[in-house]
Amino acid sequence: MDYEKLKEIRNVGFIREVGMKTTEISEGYAKGEQELRPEHGNPIGSIHGGELLTMADTIGGAAAVSRGPYVKTVSGDIHYLRSAMECKKLIGESREIKIGKNMCVYDVMITDETGREIALATMTYYYLQDICI
Repeated sequence: MDYEKLKEIRNVGFIREVGMKTTEISEGYAKGEQELRPEHGNPIGSIHGGELLTMADTIGGAAAVSRGPYVKTVSGDIHYLRSAMECKKLIGESREIKIGKNMCVYDVMITDETGREIALATMTYYYLQDICI
């Protein structure tokens, strides 16, 4: 699989619009980052939880498609570990948990630029067997 081309395919549309970028992909693994802007915040001055879930879904999905077929998100469970306040960047890193015949599961740890753990998500994806990369 051409992982460099896969990174290009992943960095389009909504992902690009919010400023997220997949920086590394290999089999069953992905890493990405996002430079934060004021519009990523919520009314209390921390990064919006939806932004964190978006990153988890994006990076988990990138790892899942490294296996070949495109995927569709089935579910996401996120645990917000601490407020993302005064952060300049988010970094998401996925870890493969289970690869099945039709579905796969990934954990995604999101940290800030200093390595503080901000959120941990478990994402489940369904393989679209007829649509491969």
